[in-house]
This record gives sequence, C-alpha cells and structure tokens, in this order.
Amino acid sequence: MKKLLASALVLFAATFACAAVDKAAVKREVAALEDQFCTMAREQGVLAAFQHFAAPDVAFLDVDPRQLRGRDAVLARMKDFPKDATLTWSAMFTDVSDDATLAYNYGRYELHAKRPDGTEHTSGGWFLTIWKKQPDGSWRYVMDNGTPDRPAPKKS
Repeated sequence: MKKLLASALVLFAATFACAAVDKAAVKREVAALEDQFCTMAREQGVLAAFQHFAAPDVAFLDVDPRQLRGRDAVLARMKDFPKDATLTWSAMFTDVSDDATLAYNYGRYELHAKRPDGTEHTSGGWFLTIWKKQPDGSWRYVMDNGTPDRPAPKKS
C-alpha cells in the first residue's frame, strides 16, 4: 500500500510539474537570449559571443562532433572567421520542449565581410540554434548551424 501511495504521489507531482511550465514565457526567454547572443557578437566579436553562450559539450556539424566538443569545437569552427566581418541574425521561430529543458530557434543571418580585393561582400542564409537548460538554470547552446542561401538558378 505504501508503494502504491508513493508511486501515485510521484506521478501526481510529475504531472503537476509538467503542467506548471509556462511554455510561452520560456519561448520569450530563449528568443531574447538569441537576441543577446547576436548583440554580443556585434559588440564584442563573434568568437567572444560563441564562447560565452556555448554549453560545455557544444558541437557543430561543420566541425566533426565525434572529434571536437566544447571550447575546442568553438575555436575550430571560428578560427577562419574574418576579423573585420560582422555577423547578425534574428530568430523567426522559437519552440521549447514540454519540460522546458530544450529549446530551439531558427531564422535569418547576414554576414558582411571584405573580399581579398577590399570590396564589400554580403551574404545571408538560415541558422538553427539548439539550446539546453544547464544545471545552474542558465541556457547554453549545444548546437548551432548556419546554411548559406543557394545561388539563384541560372536562366537558360
């Protein structure tokens, strides 16, 4: 009887905890965090922002995640990022898991850089950031990916 009562209490508590999550508020929190990430990149540099918001186990698809995780992955991914380039982005959509421990957002990014001949070049594309709530309650991204726009098809 005690086991049955304890099990029922645990089930009730778990159900109540899940129901208590205000997903709309968490979505706003994660969307604002993405904006802070972009602001830091613009004001303090892309590397500083990517290091600051990264989870200890962050991985990137364009840097072999089987080999590099965490700070080493951030450094490997950003090592060739042009020093004078600016990268801006904005989330268009944010969602969060029912238990509010994982979230993601995607949107558009724009990169402004100089070509070797000194001319300005602007490119853009889509990004996806996956965020995970950390044991201390903060959010850190565990994966980030950007895909450049495809060139317009050539007219025949």
